Amino acid sequence: MKFWWVNHKQTVKKELGGGYIWSPKANKLGNYNQGYFNMTLTRPGDIILSYAHTLIKAVGIIEAGCVASDVPNEFGKTGEQWNPEGYLVKVFWLELDQPLPPKSVIEQFQHLLPVKHSPLQQNGNGNQSIYLAEISPVLGEMLLGIIARTNGDVVDSLDDVQSRLVTNAEEKAIAAAPIRETEKMQLIKARIGQGIYRQRLLKIEKGCRLTGVTDFKFLIASHIKPWRLSDNPEKLDGNNGLLLSPHVDCLFDKGWLSFKDNGDVLWAMPPITDPTVGFWRLSPNNVGNFNPQQRHYLDFHREFIYKDK
Repeated sequence: MKFWWVNHKQTVKKELGGGYIWSPKANKLGNYNQGYFNMTLTRPGDIILSYAHTLIKAVGIIEAGCVASDVPNEFGKTGEQWNPEGYLVKVFWLELDQPLPPKSVIEQFQHLLPVKHSPLQQNGNGNQSIYLAEISPVLGEMLLGIIARTNGDVVDSLDDVQSRLVTNAEEKAIAAAPIRETEKMQLIKARIGQGIYRQRLLKIEKGCRLTGVTDFKFLIASHIKPWRLSDNPEKLDGNNGLLLSPHVDCLFDKGWLSFKDNGDVLWAMPPITDPTVGFWRLSPNNVGNFNPQQRHYLDFHREFIYKDK
């Protein structure tokens, strides 16, 4: 996954409203431009920040790969300043209730700006000579964290959309893979906790560790390392799973809780203060030890899924 920053002051309303970004393939003289070429490097699931009029006004997820496209008709006279042949990338945009002025927090991240082709100047002003810039994952995560302070629901929605897009892309990759159809079927079934994966998990886990429910028909075979991020053997590994009650699965899948290797529960939203968790009465301190293989997957969950910050 990559992070991108688009400077689109002149076309921001059209692009946010239309669910895309567009650039010409070259500048007026027909010369190469890194900001335009970057359009071809985007991939589904990448995150993009929309910057215009000194504000980050929206965050988005790349929905599909770059395609050739003439300048959009809705650009009107604004589009006449560019070469008509260009690139178009579909984006699922989420506009912010409270836009972020990057200049107000530039001291926190100016050292992380790209050395070349930076979307911002060191003083926090936009660099309008760059249309689409790649920024580092460290900078992207930092900016999302700052945005989440006042737009938490938007960032949570972004996670959901990204998960869906990555999952869909993974299913397509499996369908196109040169493997047996029976293996493809088992890999797809594992996404919903069924097939060989569930059978293998039932040999390891006997019930939901938080609620104590042991009736398998009411439990979800949840992956510890998410299915969409696992390789094929990991998708079918029973050690990469837990049997969870549906509401616990929701919390675990979204990273609101995790586990230490010894079974201690990690809460991103403490049950003592959060009304939802308190209503569900989910407050055990320890759910029992995990085997060495499960601990390997839990390490991934704590590192990349758990919302500990």
